[in-house]
Amino acid sequence: MPNIDSRTSKDKIISKKMPKTAAVLINMLVCPDTKSLLIYDKKAQELISIQGKKAYPIEQYCPLLSEHYCRNLSIDEVNKWQSSHHRK
Repeated sequence: MPNIDSRTSKDKIISKKMPKTAAVLINMLVCPDTKSLLIYDKKAQELISIQGKKAYPIEQYCPLLSEHYCRNLSIDEVNKWQSSHHRK
């Protein structure tokens, strides 16, 4: 197995681009329950499903889209996301 410190400068450039690539991929994901688009909450590092009324965590650029990891959104949170994204 190669030593991490032996990475070339090209490898380091690719690793710096990972968050941007991850963000693009996150925008393609849908809610596993409702199949609706998810909203990325950068501050909370969660993907929000307004229709499903759930928030799915993101850990190390990996969204955890499982019932085991999600949390239910409060009515206030759902209303906030609906008004900020003009959805009903």
